[in-house]
Amino acid sequence: MDPTNKFWWFAGVSILVTLLIFAGIAIFFWQQLLPDQQATLIEIVKIHFIYIFIALILFMAAIGFGLDGIFHSYILPLNRLPEEIELIHTVNSSHRIKRDGSKLVNLVIDAINENADHYQRLENDIAARVMEAKSDVEKEKNILAVIMSELPEGVLICNRDGQILFFNKQAKRFFTDKKNDQLDGTPRSGDQPSLPFAFFGLGRSVFEIIDRNLVSYALDDITEKLEKGASGAASYFMAVGKGGRHLRAEMVPVLNHQRRFTGFILIFSDITAQLETDSQTDLLLQSLSGGIRTPLAGVRAAVETMMEFPGMAAAEVNEFIRIIYHESLKIGKILNQHARTSHDRPRSQWPLIETRAATMLEKITVKAKHLLQLQFVPEAYDEDLQLSTDSYSFSLAVLFLLQRISRETDVRDFACRVHKIDGLINFDLRWQGNPARMDKVHSWEEKVLSLPDLGLPLTLGDVIRYHNAEILPYTDATDGWSGLRMILPALPSDGMALTRKPTIIPDSRPEFYDFDLFNQPGQHPSIDNCLLTELTYTVFDTETTGLDPRGGDEIISIGAVRIVNNHLVTDDRFEQLVNPMRPLRWESIQIHGIQESTLKDQPVIATVLPRFHQFAENTILVAHNAAFDMRMLQIKEQDTGVRFINPVLDTMLLSSIVHPAQENHNLMTIAERLGIDVSGRHTAMGDALATANMFLKLIPLLAKKGIHTLGQAREASEKTYFARLRY
Repeated sequence: MDPTNKFWWFAGVSILVTLLIFAGIAIFFWQQLLPDQQATLIEIVKIHFIYIFIALILFMAAIGFGLDGIFHSYILPLNRLPEEIELIHTVNSSHRIKRDGSKLVNLVIDAINENADHYQRLENDIAARVMEAKSDVEKEKNILAVIMSELPEGVLICNRDGQILFFNKQAKRFFTDKKNDQLDGTPRSGDQPSLPFAFFGLGRSVFEIIDRNLVSYALDDITEKLEKGASGAASYFMAVGKGGRHLRAEMVPVLNHQRRFTGFILIFSDITAQLETDSQTDLLLQSLSGGIRTPLAGVRAAVETMMEFPGMAAAEVNEFIRIIYHESLKIGKILNQHARTSHDRPRSQWPLIETRAATMLEKITVKAKHLLQLQFVPEAYDEDLQLSTDSYSFSLAVLFLLQRISRETDVRDFACRVHKIDGLINFDLRWQGNPARMDKVHSWEEKVLSLPDLGLPLTLGDVIRYHNAEILPYTDATDGWSGLRMILPALPSDGMALTRKPTIIPDSRPEFYDFDLFNQPGQHPSIDNCLLTELTYTVFDTETTGLDPRGGDEIISIGAVRIVNNHLVTDDRFEQLVNPMRPLRWESIQIHGIQESTLKDQPVIATVLPRFHQFAENTILVAHNAAFDMRMLQIKEQDTGVRFINPVLDTMLLSSIVHPAQENHNLMTIAERLGIDVSGRHTAMGDALATANMFLKLIPLLAKKGIHTLGQAREASEKTYFARLRY
C-alpha cells in the first residue's frame, strides 16, 4: 500500500478511536448527572452549539496535524531507513539519506551518512587495489579480445542447443547488413511486411542465421566421430551469409572436462570471391577450348593430308606449311589473350574430408526413404573405402539425382555400387528402367540443389566441379540395368579436419574468464522457475501521440535493448520511428520533441511491429509502467496480426516491492535512488536504456527480499498497489 494512504488510514483510525473515547467519557458523565442537570446541559448545548461544534472540529484538526507531524517526522523517516541503508550497501554506495525528520531522527541520519562516506572511501580504495591487481589480467583479456575481433575468419561459439554465446566482429559482418538496420521509411498501410533477415546477437539462436539442417547434419557428424573416438572431430559445410555470400563453415566441438559434448565453435571463411574466380576460370577454359578447336582442326587436317600424300608437289607442301603456320599463330594469339585475362586465379579451397563410403551410403539410404520415399540399396562396396568429399553437399547431390531420375523414369527402387579403379572411384546409381538422357543430365547440372527440408545455395554442377568429378549415364551390357556414374578422383584428404582438435573445457575455469558459457537455461515451459540472473530480456519503451490508447493514440517510436546473462548488450538494439498516420498533439511534442515532419517518411506500425516481435522473440519483456506499453501493443494485434505472449516484468512494480516505504516510483526518481544517469529522457531508446540499468540494479535488491525466480517476481508484482492500474 502507498505510504500516504497508510498515513490517512492511520489518522482516520486514530481520530475515530479518539472520538469513541470521548463519546464513552461523555456517556459515563451523562449518566452521573441528575435529570435537572441533564436538562440544563442540553439547554447550554443548544444555545452554544455552533461554538461547541467548531471547538470539536478544531480539536480533531489539532489531533490530525499532530499525528501528521509525528508520522512525517518520526514514523515515515524511520520506516524508510532500512531501504535507504540497503541501497547504500548494495547497488548505490553514493546514495545519501535526506534529512527530512525530527531533530533526533536527523541526528541518526547524519550518523548513517557519515558512516556511508567512510564506507564509500573504503570501497573505492578496495576497488582501486583490485583494479591494480587485475590490470595484468585485463591486459591479457584485452589482447585476446582484439585478436578475436580482428581475425579474418568469423567465429561463433554456441552451446549444445545452438544459443550464441560469443561472436567476433567478422562474424557479425558476415551475418548482418548495416543497410538493413533501419526499416524502409516508406509508409505502408495494411500490408504485412516481409522479414528479410534475422536478428543476430548474444543469446539468440544460431538457427536464425544458418539453415537448421546444415547445423544438425554437422552436429550428427561430430557426434558420430566422437562416439568412434576419432582424433579429428570437426565437420564442414557451406552456409549463406548476408547478401548471398558463400561461407565455408567449420564446426569444432567443445567438450567439458568429462569429454561430454557441451557446445561448438563455428569458424567461417568467405569464399564468395573464390567461387566467382572459379566460375570465371571455367568460362575462360570453355572459351579457350572453343577458340582453339577450329585452328587445331585446320592444323590436324593439313598434317593428315601431308601424311596421306607424301609425294605431293613442293608448292602444295609449302601451302600446307603456310596453313599450319597461320593456324599456329591464331592458337598462340588466343593463348596469349587468355593468359592476360586469367592470371592469378587460384582455385578455391573446398573442404574435402575423408569419409567412409559405408557411413555416407547409410545416411543416403535413410534420407532417400524419409524425404523422397525412394528405396536405395547399396549393393557392392569396400567397407574400408574412403571418399574425399564434402559429405553434406555430395549426399545432397546424390539425393537430388535420385529425385530427378525418379521423375524422369518413374523408377522408385535404386541400387548403388562404389568401387575404386586405379586413381578413380566410380559411384554408380543403378536402376531397372529407361536410361537417363545425356541432355537431361546436363540440364540438371544447372539446377540449384533443393529437396524437401533440405537445400544448398549451389547448383549440381557446382558440387560436381568442386569435387573434380564427372557424371556419365550408361547402360550395363551384362544385366541391362541403366545407370548414372559419378567418377571421383581418389584424392587424399586436405587434412583440415585432422588438424582441428576438439576444445576441452578444464574442470576449473581459466583465471581470466569469470563467465559460464555452456550452462545457460533454455526457453522451456518451466521458465517461471528460472533465476532472474539467467534469463534473456528485451527491455523496451514506446513514445506515443498521447496517453489514451482507447482514444486512438498511436505509437510513434519504439526503442529496445537486450539483457543476456545478467549483462546489458547495448549493441543488440532495436530503434525505430513510426508514422502514426494522424496529427501529433502539441502537448506530446513538448514531452518527446518528435515533430510530424520527422515521422512523415517513416514506416507504419504494421511494418514495424512484426520486426519488433521478431527482435523480442523468446525473451522476457521488461518496461517501466509496462501496463501502458503493453496496452498500446495489444490494441494493434488485430491490425498487424502480431501478438506478444512473452512474460512481462514492470520496473515500477519491482521498485515498489523492494522499496515499499518510498512514495514515488516514477522513472527519474528510481534512477536517482539507484544512482543511474539518464540520458535521452523521453526518447524511446534513452528510456529503454535507463529502464535496463534500473532492472539490473533491482535484481540483487529483489534477491534480498527472497525473490530469485521469474515466477516469484511476477507473483510479488501482482500483489502491489500499482498493479491495479488499467489502461
